[in-house]
Amino acid sequence: MPTIHYLTTAEAVATAAAHFATLPRIGIDLEFDDMRHRYGRHLALIQVFDGQQAYLIDPLPLPNMAADLEPLFAVLRDPTVAKVFHSCKSDILLLDEVFSVNCLNIVDTSVQFTLLAAEDNNISLGRLIQAELGLEVDKGEQKSNWLKRPLTEAQKEYAANDVLYLFELTDRLSARLEELGRADWAAQENLALEAVRYGRDDPRPWSRNAAKYKISSQEMPIFRELFMLRDTVARQLDRPPYHVLSNDRLAELARNPLETALQLRTANGLHPELKRSPYAEQLLAIGTTDLEPDAPLPAEQRKFPFRRRLGGPAAARADAREALLMALKGHLATDHGSTMANMVLSNRLIADIIELGTEAALRPWQQQLLKGTAEKHGEDYASIEQPF
Repeated sequence: MPTIHYLTTAEAVATAAAHFATLPRIGIDLEFDDMRHRYGRHLALIQVFDGQQAYLIDPLPLPNMAADLEPLFAVLRDPTVAKVFHSCKSDILLLDEVFSVNCLNIVDTSVQFTLLAAEDNNISLGRLIQAELGLEVDKGEQKSNWLKRPLTEAQKEYAANDVLYLFELTDRLSARLEELGRADWAAQENLALEAVRYGRDDPRPWSRNAAKYKISSQEMPIFRELFMLRDTVARQLDRPPYHVLSNDRLAELARNPLETALQLRTANGLHPELKRSPYAEQLLAIGTTDLEPDAPLPAEQRKFPFRRRLGGPAAARADAREALLMALKGHLATDHGSTMANMVLSNRLIADIIELGTEAALRPWQQQLLKGTAEKHGEDYASIEQPF
């Protein structure tokens, strides 16, 4: 095991960051809590590998986390230093959401592995290390409470393992992609990660849960108010919302709301705070008040699927584009395997192409592969290049 440096001061972070800024690349990973032990998303640890040693940067003791981590964030923004991650989307979303940091020059080993189009396409870091390097790393701390201090030695070793093998992995995967002529594909996919941003303005955050639990339009106002009350209490307690009221119980109460003080006192599955003033009165009011339905969203926020807006000849044209794309997907699967077919023409990408055309919906490497497949099988690729 290489040396592991555990950094807990702004001065140590600045010194390490100055070192990282001189390197061509660093390996990096984040540990964070996402509504598991506290309310919201909280950075808990940053792991960095410089090619020789591991650095565990603990942000929790820092007096001003954002300011004290700024020297490191400057390295993340620096396009001359490559940042090697494995499956980085959650990490870069957190950096954007919490610190407004846009990470540049990303190399993601999960992207590289995906483009090899192996059957095991969505691979964890532990399994990738085992498959490529023949090593087994202990993943027993994966669900640790990373906000609890002090960190155990097992947690530190686990965290270091998340970055120690990234250089060797990316070098091996890069060589295999080069042999297959797909190195540029990986470059395009990694470049696209720089544009990933956290969506800050969800006008109806309850809607996804409502759809999962098949909440009816009549039940929706109660579900909405329960969801928002749960969020208010969770935020006040600094606890995840499911600690206040589970999703299953939330759906049950939307269908059978509490209407009396006796029902509230004897109800199971509620955090005690919901049975105390002022939240007890608010909870009963939800069950006994005629609530207004959701107001229509402004036109710019509506997300009606493109196909639902069409009728008559336009719908027939869209159907024809879909039929062609499904035929092309079948050809891709025959020529390159089902994994690659899904990478080029997933259901989401097919819907995007029907509306936007291949030039807008696909990366250049996907367009090239799809066009070559269409030409090989005598399909009319030109008819799907442009927007509908």
